[in-house]
Amino acid sequence: MATTLTEADKAKALLGGFFEEAGWQLLGTWETDSDAKFARFLRDNAGGMIKKAAVGLEKRGELKVEISRAVEPEETLTLTKSLMAGARKDFPDRPITLSLYDPQDAPILKARYRPGEGVHYQIAPGKSQGQTPATTSTSKPAGDPLTRGGVTERDQAFAAWAETHGKSMLRYVEADLERHGRLWFGVTRDVKPEEVRPLTTSLLKGARKEFPKGELVATVFDPDGERIGRAHLERDGDVRWEQ
Repeated sequence: MATTLTEADKAKALLGGFFEEAGWQLLGTWETDSDAKFARFLRDNAGGMIKKAAVGLEKRGELKVEISRAVEPEETLTLTKSLMAGARKDFPDRPITLSLYDPQDAPILKARYRPGEGVHYQIAPGKSQGQTPATTSTSKPAGDPLTRGGVTERDQAFAAWAETHGKSMLRYVEADLERHGRLWFGVTRDVKPEEVRPLTTSLLKGARKEFPKGELVATVFDPDGERIGRAHLERDGDVRWEQ
């Protein structure tokens, strides 16, 4: 049977970080009243997608979210973008680091927002939009769970090559090409709109030389971290775009 919190219970929830009301549950922590307000925003808009959250945005600019089993792998990026947009709205001009975890508390991806620089997305080792949340990898060294560049050594080598040769045009490159044929990159403000597709095609064809099997897919982000589009390099060499 659903329960209703008393005012004392709500005050305790605000301080202690556990919120349960009318059968809806969100286990999490927060530090300030503004953080608690954002936690309630998550409660009202999560739609069963969030298992728990730790909100430390006002003082430290940090948000950690563990998703539920209801979230499909291909939905994680969209969810992350929505969470970041909400955090930026409530905490404008503050640098924000958003870490997303699977239901087993393993890292999926991290999004870093810096005013004037946009959002930088980093995938965790062994994670991609085509993998299940429980999948893990030991191909990267220990340390920061979201090491930059790529999932495997070959992915990292390609990402490093791309960033070196496209330094003025690429903000970052993340690769999961060897296992799943996926590439993510952000363009700089020097890249004109009409240059995005030729740049993407060039990167995909460069990747094809190193990873000749299967379809390759590149997702492109603008300097503010918003998705521009997605390009598919087919087996016959044709590039198919989708917004």
